[in-house]
Amino acid sequence: MLKKIDYYILRETIIPLVITLGIAALLLLLEKMLTLFDFVINQGGPIDIVWRMLGNLMPQYLTLVIPLAMFLGVLLAIRKLALNSELDALLASGLSLNRLLLPSLGIAIFLLMVNVIVVGFVQPYSRYAYNGLYFDVRSGALGASIKAGAFTDLGDGLTLRIEESRQSGRELIDIFAQKESPDGRIQSISAKKGGFFVSPDERYLILRLYNGTLIDLDISQSRPRVMNFEMHDLPIHVPLFEQFRERGEDAREMTFLELWQQRNSGNEAYVAALHSRTARALSILIVPFLAMPLGLVAKRSGRALGISVGIVVLLVYHKLLEFGLAFASEGAISPWLSIWGPTLLFILLTTRLYYVGAYKVGGMPLRKLEIVYEAMVEAVGKIARRLSAVN
Repeated sequence: MLKKIDYYILRETIIPLVITLGIAALLLLLEKMLTLFDFVINQGGPIDIVWRMLGNLMPQYLTLVIPLAMFLGVLLAIRKLALNSELDALLASGLSLNRLLLPSLGIAIFLLMVNVIVVGFVQPYSRYAYNGLYFDVRSGALGASIKAGAFTDLGDGLTLRIEESRQSGRELIDIFAQKESPDGRIQSISAKKGGFFVSPDERYLILRLYNGTLIDLDISQSRPRVMNFEMHDLPIHVPLFEQFRERGEDAREMTFLELWQQRNSGNEAYVAALHSRTARALSILIVPFLAMPLGLVAKRSGRALGISVGIVVLLVYHKLLEFGLAFASEGAISPWLSIWGPTLLFILLTTRLYYVGAYKVGGMPLRKLEIVYEAMVEAVGKIARRLSAVN
């Protein structure tokens, strides 16, 4: 049964965890959003496809965001207890850091299940969907956007220029179109407005024009024909686009179960991906043991050095797993060395920090580092004061 202190620690942990999860995911998506907007606009694709691509990227970012949010949630909870002297009271009453860690381990087990679902099953499908959308934008299968004020080549000798586009391109204003046939016949059309429609058999796009003039110049005729119209349909052939490949050619697009079935296939990429995902999923259980000792802080200093150190450790571990996956996928290094080696170092470092925090007198693992940091800050301050005095 959970006690009041467990509920209190859970509350103090979950609030910063959720906030960090939201902010970190938002920042990563915002950074990628600018790149995607630039890519889609340059390729002439529809702008709304950017939101679908960002949605498919979210599971990719959760592999980094979930451990980071877990770390900051536990660290900030313990840090608050330490700065408010609540931790001293709890330890004096007979509770240990091991006991205070139990609520955080419960959260870690829950996030482990979430991590397995995301990394093992959701991420492969979302990665494939993202790559498929990227392919469609580059191939033009999603349709090219009609840019106002510019001449757009629609193929089959048809060139289009519009002055204004409304309703996300469904209504075109002040249109000029020119179609050149292989036999030298040229049709120039101007219209007040128009829009695209799909033919019932889906073989054609129809550019329907309203209230305009058509000039038909045929070299076999002595003079061009001029015709005014209220409505005119201009058919456009729909091109046959190359189809995107099937899912599974890339090991990152395969689920846990699919990778497990292919573990003896001799493909190093499948084996490396299976090891990498397993290590990433299980590492969430190590994060509370890292955050707990780094959250211990002296009330007089109140420095947040543990936050910086912990974030650096998690980022380095994340990058080492990425490099390990790349080398193991090529068969250059065994995944037991390139993936589980960094994981073992991460466990050993965490074990040492937790041992100092939980079992050493005055246990603050970063105390020596704080002393060095304070000395450096003081030295820099003295130099700055001397330089200002000279000037």
